[in-house]
Amino acid sequence: MLRAGGVGFRSPCHRSGETAQQGATHTATPGLILAGAFVVVLVVVLVASVELDEDGARGAVIGAGLGLVNLGLGGLVMRRALRRGMKQALTTLAAGMIARLVVVAGLMVLFQRTGVVDPAAFALTFLVFFFVYLGLEVLLVERSLD
Repeated sequence: MLRAGGVGFRSPCHRSGETAQQGATHTATPGLILAGAFVVVLVVVLVASVELDEDGARGAVIGAGLGLVNLGLGGLVMRRALRRGMKQALTTLAAGMIARLVVVAGLMVLFQRTGVVDPAAFALTFLVFFFVYLGLEVLLVERSLD
């Protein structure tokens, strides 16, 4: 139990009768459901709106590749930041979101101008992986609070 100004309060993951793992799962569930819902919506939009011709397939492959790199590097960076404290983790999280936004926007402009790949296929596929990574971040932050 923590004390703040003489008033005691408990972390949501340490409710009476719950183990830390049950509490962590309970508090992370809304974030995971939201990330999962975005993944489903993006996959439906991707399938419905992008032609899987050569440009569309190339855009989807590039988006998936960049998304996998994002998952791997982001997971490693976030774990390291969480070891240094929550303030460092939140700073890293914000900087990572800004960096991903700049990279994706720059690549979309490049793809739009060159016509090498379908920018919609690239962006939608990358966003699927982005929300998978967001779910991973929710779990990592939640587990670090225990």
